[in-house]
Amino acid sequence: MKITLKTFQADFLSSQARFPAFIAGWATGKTMMLLLKVWKYCEENPGSLWWIVRKEFIDLQDSTMKDFQDYFNVTIPSSREFPFPNKSLIVFRHGGEVNRNNLKNVNLSGAGIEQVEEFETDEEFQLIRGRLRRKDMPYHQIAVTGNTAGHNWVWKLWKNNPPDPKKYPLSEAITYDNADNLSKDYIDDLDTMQAEAPNQYQRYVMNSWEEAYGDDYLFTWEFLNQSCHLQFPNQSEKRIIGVDCALFGDNKTAFCVIKDTGHDRWEQIRGENEAYQGKDSSWIFGKYVELRKETLAHYGVIDADGGYGDGTISRCKEVGLDVVSYHANETPKHPDLYINKRTEDYYTVKQMIEAQTLKILSDQELIDELLTIRFKYRQGKRILISKEEMRVNGVKSPDKADALMMAVSAIHKAITTKEARERYTPEKQVSVNAGFGFAGKVIK
Repeated sequence: MKITLKTFQADFLSSQARFPAFIAGWATGKTMMLLLKVWKYCEENPGSLWWIVRKEFIDLQDSTMKDFQDYFNVTIPSSREFPFPNKSLIVFRHGGEVNRNNLKNVNLSGAGIEQVEEFETDEEFQLIRGRLRRKDMPYHQIAVTGNTAGHNWVWKLWKNNPPDPKKYPLSEAITYDNADNLSKDYIDDLDTMQAEAPNQYQRYVMNSWEEAYGDDYLFTWEFLNQSCHLQFPNQSEKRIIGVDCALFGDNKTAFCVIKDTGHDRWEQIRGENEAYQGKDSSWIFGKYVELRKETLAHYGVIDADGGYGDGTISRCKEVGLDVVSYHANETPKHPDLYINKRTEDYYTVKQMIEAQTLKILSDQELIDELLTIRFKYRQGKRILISKEEMRVNGVKSPDKADALMMAVSAIHKAITTKEARERYTPEKQVSVNAGFGFAGKVIK
């Protein structure tokens, strides 16, 4: 393998210091340099033992170990322990395996920690540090790579007056420092990111350590306000209902209806969640059927996560109502850009709003919810801040926003075959004798 190294790469690769770090922007060769450093050490020093560590197993398996196999054209055994002919051994472990029991009687030559900022504290680093005592080694080392994450423990040890600069050398770089090895479209996309996600651009591209740089918001008030005031022709071929189900806590079941106004332009015509709190699946089904009849909707998208919508989905299928089960963590259509389906579908909402092809209701609660949606980058892909994390930070669940997103997610699932169109035209809606009471009425 012939590689022409940049100075910041060579400094990290060649360092024999106790704790070298390579903290840099995306696409600067951090993973390659770490794996090459470990490989080179083990190849040159028989009987070496190194651990390569990543916080989460899924990231270790799908990213770190995959890169190792691709770079060196080898296969890692199921034990996650790669042997060398000279009796050196590289062991791949995730954060949950870095504990006193697993490290007991383990004497390491060194360890490599990838994406070190994923560890909230230095606990794992210090545990490994205590096991750097394998005999007959030229030097012992923990080499770390990662991205900046504000003024965290990594910043304190390597950037902000390290305890011993000779022991804690720091190599840094921004993405543009490696621009000659990157494609033009990748570099061009960074300009888009600078406008779309300025905080994360500073962190992941410009390698900023500033604590002020946090997650970015997906929507702006200007675009949402503009969307509310769009004027579309009053025609419609299809209508879709989105249902975000909730049974417990402060969350509310929310309903949204959007209609096709022609020329790939859609308008939200209903958005409801008033007093829809703590309702069971029978109530949700009854409300869904009523709303479907009122709006002549062709089909619905119902939240299937958490089990809250399962009863409604099953009942719809029993009576012949066409529904789509929504799973937020499904694989997205573009897995190179998004971590999960929910993130990708919210980006579809964003893109339609900015392209002025989606008109939303002038609903302050909906707008407020959309303005709380934040995202970040993980492994170079976009991912929304989870509802659980929002809740911890005191932000309520975006129920109406989720219902809108689910409805929009089904636009391209629209029925296209002649037979299906004939079956699901408003005039031929399935007649449902649900028998559920709602708001003092019986749905027939």
